[in-house]
Amino acid sequence: MEIKTKTEAGRPLVFDHFRGRWVAHTPEEGVRQWFCCWLVNEKGYPQTSIATETGLKLNGSLRRCDTVVYKAGVPAILIEFKAPDVEINSSVLLQAVSYNTKLRAPYIILTNSKQLYCIKLDFAKGRHEYLSAVPDFNELTFDS
Repeated sequence: MEIKTKTEAGRPLVFDHFRGRWVAHTPEEGVRQWFCCWLVNEKGYPQTSIATETGLKLNGSLRRCDTVVYKAGVPAILIEFKAPDVEINSSVLLQAVSYNTKLRAPYIILTNSKQLYCIKLDFAKGRHEYLSAVPDFNELTFDS
């Protein structure tokens, strides 16, 4: 899988393989496309397991998760992307955690292409662990 870009009517676009259409090539979108292609090409994630702009209802409002990775039809990873000039800080983590109260994915990834945090959650034990690397798709586990 490779990143495809073009300019149309003076507007930069990038092809989103996961939505199957051209979208505005913003800095955040560039990070998303690079990272999701990397998951497919380098970490063995099936393209069909990755959903972008996933909607969910949270406290009566419709929200959109940047990306959710599914394994066996269950949310496995919630990914929050930011533009390269946006620091990954506690407010970004809080945003992802609030979305994950609904999804209950056992992994959260936060990245702006310069910073990358991969967190493994254990809901049963009320614990979390920062991982040193993003797991390959076949390494994703679910705690009971």
